[in-house]
Amino acid sequence: MGEHALRVIAMAAIATLLWRAVRPPVASGVDVVRGDLQRALTRWTLSPATDMRVVLDAAPDPPTRDWLRALARAGGAFRWSSSRPIGAAAVVAEPAAEPNGVTRVRLASANGEAVSVGDDAGTIDTLPRGGAREMELGAIAGAVRASGATFTATSDPRDSVLLRPVLVLGAAGWESKFTIAALEERGWRVASRVRVAPKIDVTQGLLGSIDTARYAAVIVLDSTAGPSSQEIIRYARAGGGVILGGSASRGGAFVGIAPGRVGARIAGVAGAVASAAPRTGLGGFPVSSPGADAVVLESRDGVAMIAARRLDAGRVMQVGYDETWRWRMAGGDESAAAHREWWSRLVGAVAYAPLVPRGPGVRSIDETPLASLVAALGPPTPLDAGLVAHGDNARITLMLFILVAACLIAEWASRRLRGAR
Repeated sequence: MGEHALRVIAMAAIATLLWRAVRPPVASGVDVVRGDLQRALTRWTLSPATDMRVVLDAAPDPPTRDWLRALARAGGAFRWSSSRPIGAAAVVAEPAAEPNGVTRVRLASANGEAVSVGDDAGTIDTLPRGGAREMELGAIAGAVRASGATFTATSDPRDSVLLRPVLVLGAAGWESKFTIAALEERGWRVASRVRVAPKIDVTQGLLGSIDTARYAAVIVLDSTAGPSSQEIIRYARAGGGVILGGSASRGGAFVGIAPGRVGARIAGVAGAVASAAPRTGLGGFPVSSPGADAVVLESRDGVAMIAARRLDAGRVMQVGYDETWRWRMAGGDESAAAHREWWSRLVGAVAYAPLVPRGPGVRSIDETPLASLVAALGPPTPLDAGLVAHGDNARITLMLFILVAACLIAEWASRRLRGAR
């Protein structure tokens, strides 16, 4: 009875193979590939199909994507679809304009799947539900990778930055003293001109004309820099970065380039400099009526305290706080480090930091896998059920052949065991 069943199954499989061999093709000239693409890519390269279809389960790596694009441009129709949604993601690693040599990594993943961030040395962090993240890495080994279930985005800093000194201009006082100290402690080279009395300045470093060949940024802490306003404005328009602190833009000298007007001074919250939000304890001059091209970077109780704008090739930032030294002196145990980092990030945000290309090398960079796939091959085109089934022909044929062989071998073994011929 068992031998008869095996023979019936084998004959049915052989009949199915015969029917599949002689039936009309679902779509003449259509070649549908799922899963591993390497054999299909080689086959299409040697003998291109009339209509090439690919079903992807993840975004392909750059060499595979470039190969597919070359085949699509060589002739014949080419379409792709995916067996599951491919996550939209992006990652970029670039040198931060700060003297500690950190690399700033920004990444985003839109479909909520877990993302693992790492480099050639291993995993750095994991985002369980994707989203957006910015991190600063002191050193990276090779390329930075953000990997999810359906993508792997890679980025590698291709340049470094050239940082020149920062020029600080202000009156003698705690704010000038500790602003200079914070930047120097962070690693910036600082030149300064501090007004100690009418027409009497104390200088530090080699001072000269204010231009981008000499300074990365200029910090104007108060109105004492008024006589140099035209030179500073020209510097900003040429690509330099300018920070207008406290009441620096109250007069007419910098009104034309400031992101907004200067409002009436507000007091800080007593004791708040030692809290989790230390800048709420600082007084200052809010940015009143920010211009249409201004970007508000920090607000307090609905009032802008820091705003920035583009000025031709340069950047101008208006910082309302005029006594940040109180944060450093009266804050918690980490206040000095936080004060240093805050000032350094402000300067880095506006600094003129020309890129210096690194040595040549071959890097496989794929910062936006899904976007690059769409740009190279166009948007996905869903396949109908007939084409999907047609794309599984080779797999089904192999399974049927294995079934026939297994049934015939099992029947032969059964007959031999019972002594029949």
